[in-house]
Amino acid sequence: MDGSKLGERLAEAPAGEVVEHLYGPRMREERDTSFGYLTEVNQAHVAMLARQGIITQETAGALLRAIARLAADGAAKLELDPRREDLYFNYERAVIDRVGPAVGGQMHTGRSRNDLGATMYRMRCRDVLLGLLDGVCRCRGTLLARASGHLETVMPGYTHLQPAQPVTFAHYLAAIEQALARDTQRLFGALSRTEQCPLGAGALAGTGFPIDRELTAGWLGFPELALDTLDAVASRDYLIEAAAAGAILGVTLSRFAQDLYVLYTNEFGTVDFPDRVAGTSSIMPQKKNPIVLEHIKGRTAHIAGALASALTAVHNANYSNVIDANREGLRPIWDALEEIRITLALASVAAETAQPRAELMLQRCRANFSTVTELADTLVRRWGISFREAHEVVGAVVREALADGLDASGITPERVLAAARDVLHRSYPLSGDEVYGALDPLKNVMARRHPGGPAPEAVAAMLDLAGGRLEADRRRIEAVLSRLQDAHAALAAAVAGVIAQG
Repeated sequence: MDGSKLGERLAEAPAGEVVEHLYGPRMREERDTSFGYLTEVNQAHVAMLARQGIITQETAGALLRAIARLAADGAAKLELDPRREDLYFNYERAVIDRVGPAVGGQMHTGRSRNDLGATMYRMRCRDVLLGLLDGVCRCRGTLLARASGHLETVMPGYTHLQPAQPVTFAHYLAAIEQALARDTQRLFGALSRTEQCPLGAGALAGTGFPIDRELTAGWLGFPELALDTLDAVASRDYLIEAAAAGAILGVTLSRFAQDLYVLYTNEFGTVDFPDRVAGTSSIMPQKKNPIVLEHIKGRTAHIAGALASALTAVHNANYSNVIDANREGLRPIWDALEEIRITLALASVAAETAQPRAELMLQRCRANFSTVTELADTLVRRWGISFREAHEVVGAVVREALADGLDASGITPERVLAAARDVLHRSYPLSGDEVYGALDPLKNVMARRHPGGPAPEAVAAMLDLAGGRLEADRRRIEAVLSRLQDAHAALAAAVAGVIAQG
């Protein structure tokens, strides 16, 4: 056999441009990312062929010993000939060089590069998702730990980036954690649909050999099969789903970073960061730049672009194994998912190091009129008027205070009663304690004890629930990792058994 030829169908060698721009770069990248997956799939397939009696124990043993030598040498030592099109043909050639074509040529019995490649993609995607799940759980743990120390750190809450109502820093961090908890479930969903084994589907119609698909799936750690053989080789929607989950996760992280970015500005100044997570200027000596936050916001954009690119490439492709849909269109996703993994680590650093300036936050809440909703509620309770009437009264109070150059500390009972007479044309009793109590930011927070509210006991209850969810998610990840470890051990034992017999 000519080692540079893939078969007799093609009479000409590939064009130089094809080798330079397609085959060469692709096989080098695949060697770096997929050599280990290819080794495992080859081991599982050969051991299954021997178990089923499709090839002899002697042949299987020779193949598995050759594969073991290649694995021991490592990916970097696998010689690549770009004329052979991809990693698999080079790997197969290395096996044939060791055991000869009569034995080495049997490794590919009962399968295609289509189901082989689809299986490797799913194994890689599984590992990527497990890495993201670990990262998001670490970030959630950091948020919960920080939140538990700030149950009474009152801060302004914003809507439309305008002061709205007082909350606490703990309440804010708990909100981000809850969003990340939903992101975690989306990643788990993508993982469950990734963990379906295509091996045995062949090119698209399976094989006439009596293979055992369940056996190879189990050895490779898959809990179920990608059943329909056409769908098994045609589908890459699990990877697009992983990208979609990653893109939504990226949005959560970017919004978190944007909040901190604004609060860190000189104009807000209610959050600070230590120097170890900041940058400076080459010209302006005073600068302390929030570079971590800027990287979070910038990096999370890559996954949205990768998702759009993949959807565009796949949407008009035939439902079969085609390069545009199953390879080229998905290339940006891998790098973008790695960006999300890195961004999760950066977001954990941001969550861990953000330093709320508690006194300034409280001062802002006292001055920025964010407490006047409670004043309106007080008028409803005290005077028995409708909330809409109370809203109009307090709105008039705020308008007149601003016109007089006052902040919320300038609101007095007299101003409230005067506004009531102007708006409602009636007089009501109201004490100073009632007005000043309603305008107290801490009392505002303490009054909101209902589930999900910012009162310390309500947030503490949320944190307890969130901690339980987090531990359950961590156990779920550990269960998958344990299953993969058991599968790896079972495959190693099967391979050793075949080698011993062959």
